[in-house]
Amino acid sequence: MGHGPMGGNAEVVVLMTHFLDSRIVAHYRRLVAEAGEGRDVAALYNRGDDPGPGYAPPPDMRLFAFDAADIRGLGFPYKGRRLSARDVELFAMWFARRRPEYERYWVLEYDVDFSGQWRTLFDAFAGSPADLLATTVHRYGVNPEWENWETVRTPAGRPLPSGLLRAFLPCYRISRRGIEALMGAYDNGWRGHYEATVPTILEGAGLIIEDMGGDGEFVAVGNRNRFYTNTPARNALSPGTFVFRPVRETMGAEPDRLWHPVKPPETRGGWATGRRAVLGRWAAAIGRYGALLFSAQSTKNS
Repeated sequence: MGHGPMGGNAEVVVLMTHFLDSRIVAHYRRLVAEAGEGRDVAALYNRGDDPGPGYAPPPDMRLFAFDAADIRGLGFPYKGRRLSARDVELFAMWFARRRPEYERYWVLEYDVDFSGQWRTLFDAFAGSPADLLATTVHRYGVNPEWENWETVRTPAGRPLPSGLLRAFLPCYRISRRGIEALMGAYDNGWRGHYEATVPTILEGAGLIIEDMGGDGEFVAVGNRNRFYTNTPARNALSPGTFVFRPVRETMGAEPDRLWHPVKPPETRGGWATGRRAVLGRWAAAIGRYGALLFSAQSTKNS
């Protein structure tokens, strides 16, 4: 899976998922149909956390499968060593290492939807020089209560809050040089929640950051609230169309808007990042502990 030439284009759209079913295939095929000229499409599949493995992908699906060992294979001293929800950006970085021929990578999580033709969104930023094109880009002072600020560490220790940025990243575009900047920073010991490390590192490297909508300081003229709305001062980012919570069953009717999270009831599981393996180890440990207690109690009563 995932081998052979693609389209020879400078831009690729990567659909990330931790399960495969007919809905994911339909999502992928819609992206292929709507991505527009000059863009390849690939599916990035976290096979190690699929709650129902065994679904056979169709032959037209360009599937790149990985697991936690592949992410550890990136070789960073901290980032991804114990894979967690803080490290989701590493999935796309693993893909980029395998497919370094692209100049720009659009990354979409499986529960992102768009109420229009996908090319409308992609083409709107075809001329943007941004190294990171994202949503909800803001500084620490907009919401100092966000709990993941404190996870960020640089090689020198904890950074000053005034230098921190956050971006909400279920949908983003990153340049090749942006990925290279992240690789270098993580090699040097940066770590923490990716929604903070990614924009903070890139701004510190002097790269260009742009917000594709919303109403913050990184939105270009003419794009204010253009493709999404939300509320960065709140942890859930709601109300808005592109939020952390609440979950929606379907996208809204407003045209040409990004929507998140869109999850039918049968796909309500969150982003899996090694949790199934961790839970399995916990269950095994609890089972062993219970057996030891039972054995000790039986010995005592005999």
